[in-house]
Amino acid sequence: MSAVGVRFGLMATALVATLLAIALLAARPPTVDAHPLGNFTVNRFSRIELYSDVIRVSYVLDMAEIPAFQERGALDADGDGSVSEAESASYSERKGEELARGLDVVVDGAKAELRVLSREMSLPDGQGGLSTLRLSLLLEAPAPAAEARVSYRDSNYADRLGWKEIVVRAGEGVALRDSTAPAEGVTDGLRAYPDDLLSSPLDVTEASFRYTAGHGELAPPAPATPQTTPSALATDRPSGGFVSLVAMENLSLPVLVLAVLGALGFGALHALEPGHGKTFVAAYFIGVKGTGRQALLLGMIIATTHAVGVLAIALVTLYGSRFILPEHLYPWLSLLSALIVVGLGARLLLPALGRLRRWRRDGRHGHGNGGGHHHAHPAAPQDGRLPWRSLFWLGLADGMTPSPSALVVLLAAVSLDRVGMGVLLVLAFSVGLAGVLAGVSLLLVYARRLLDRFNLRGVRPRWLAGADGGAGLVGLLPAGGGLALVVVGLVLTLRALSQPGLPGL
Repeated sequence: MSAVGVRFGLMATALVATLLAIALLAARPPTVDAHPLGNFTVNRFSRIELYSDVIRVSYVLDMAEIPAFQERGALDADGDGSVSEAESASYSERKGEELARGLDVVVDGAKAELRVLSREMSLPDGQGGLSTLRLSLLLEAPAPAAEARVSYRDSNYADRLGWKEIVVRAGEGVALRDSTAPAEGVTDGLRAYPDDLLSSPLDVTEASFRYTAGHGELAPPAPATPQTTPSALATDRPSGGFVSLVAMENLSLPVLVLAVLGALGFGALHALEPGHGKTFVAAYFIGVKGTGRQALLLGMIIATTHAVGVLAIALVTLYGSRFILPEHLYPWLSLLSALIVVGLGARLLLPALGRLRRWRRDGRHGHGNGGGHHHAHPAAPQDGRLPWRSLFWLGLADGMTPSPSALVVLLAAVSLDRVGMGVLLVLAFSVGLAGVLAGVSLLLVYARRLLDRFNLRGVRPRWLAGADGGAGLVGLLPAGGGLALVVVGLVLTLRALSQPGLPGL
């Protein structure tokens, strides 16, 4: 089969896969993402209620899929794949006491002891068959005086990303003053997150206030400790999106083929979303004389790097989270990727600017004339071809920050004892993502060749080849591509530096 036939076959496969992914998205039932801040988050909510005799704290811990997966060993003590009522009660008791120790209530300079009155734990269904974890506690500390100054601090999971919210309410007859926390929350106890705050989530871990109890309301009787509801660990299999493919039932060969095609399509759709390297890959191929073979090789590098990145972070999640948290790797990888983009842009821009200066100097010294007879050297530089080493770094910069959804698929596969299928889906997703970027590069390669053909046989329009020794559009391409790459890299660098998880920068 000819090279053109191979490329046509690849494009047809990519088109079918993308259409299948769109069909899967359209066919799935509407769902609400319980953790719109991401699959890594550990979210906390505190509601402090003031009565004449006690201070009560309603505390909620809400773990997304990945941290909940990391708790699997502590939850499922016997390793049978489900959480029994006894295991759930034991875990919630241990975790409740641990969380209580991480809460500091200081009344008039003296630390008050919080005791756990009740616990309620559930394992709601998450993406890809993984469970999330929600633990609600009711805690109480005595109010030693009718009037006091109180400070509250939540130091639980201080190193984890997530929503952190504190609310302070006064009971009837209790006067609340100088409170640094609002009286009403915005998430209904971490059940619904406001869309307008997702880009800058709440990060409140401390509050202080003064209160006067007087003859206010006494605290209502403490509720009995609720029975926790046992829940299977990853036996429910919700549908929806790429992560649902790993939990498909009846894995016959046709179903597996459809799942792989769907993963290819979801990878392509992921690449078509804003960002994901299209901009800097396009900028680089605009600035160099790349070939179709190099564009395809770039796709292979991106696919390999992305798949290896997913596997590496999955291993960190499974075995290395005591040393480094997986969510802390993403900002560093994003920063490194951005710096590579800046370096590639500078490497392309500086020589191009030097060539432009030489062209302008030669033009001023009479190497061209006003009659349309141009400089003897070709407008397109001969040394502007894509170095293989730069091709590797370009692919590395794009593929080194893997998709969190691909990581969820792999962890779900581990939970379902489908590791082979999970790896296959991640590889297909990576190939689909890389295929779009390779396709963008191919289009630019052919566009560049089309421009270069205008310089053949003396056909040199002024806007394309320049006049009087000028560089023209073709000569400006390396400088324009390099400048665009530097700008994109700087924007990505600033974005990476703004992410949490980069202490010391």
